[in-house]
Amino acid sequence: GCSSLIASATGPEPIGKAAGERTFSMSLEDNSIETTAEVNIIKADERFRDANVNVVSFYNSVLLAGQVPTEDMKQKAEQVVRNIAEVRQIHNELTVGEVSYYGERTSDGLISTRLRTAYTLEKGFPSSRLKVFTVGGTVYLLGKLTQPEAEQAVLIASQLAGVKKIIKMIDYLPAPAPATSS
Repeated sequence: GCSSLIASATGPEPIGKAAGERTFSMSLEDNSIETTAEVNIIKADERFRDANVNVVSFYNSVLLAGQVPTEDMKQKAEQVVRNIAEVRQIHNELTVGEVSYYGERTSDGLISTRLRTAYTLEKGFPSSRLKVFTVGGTVYLLGKLTQPEAEQAVLIASQLAGVKKIIKMIDYLPAPAPATSS
């Protein structure tokens, strides 16, 4: 019936999303996770208004990065995110200490922007499967890549001025099968 008609109409290639492909609904869900987490973290403790807590979600994996004044607040932020049903993994990289100043955050944003541009312009690099976030010169790479793609991402980041450290939070995809000739 319908399956046969669709198979004929779509050509010889399989249908569906490729491994690691990020759909529009996934993007919406990540945005929802970020907003929910940010709001609920502040609701959990008013002191978070004066902290620097960044919530980054990509493929339902959440990075918490920035600065909080106490270890208790670091744990509280993680617990709030843990209570969001759609979150599958949390990387709590919050540091306990003074909140970074505006200039440092501006520099971090510039590093992230320059890296996103470099990944987008890199021929053949799957930039849509990688998200970049920078705090204090530490670059966080989140996404779904093959081992060689992850190595390429690290190499590109390591060549950028201002990058002090690179932390990979990558879900590794299997390497694509070599093309076969018929």
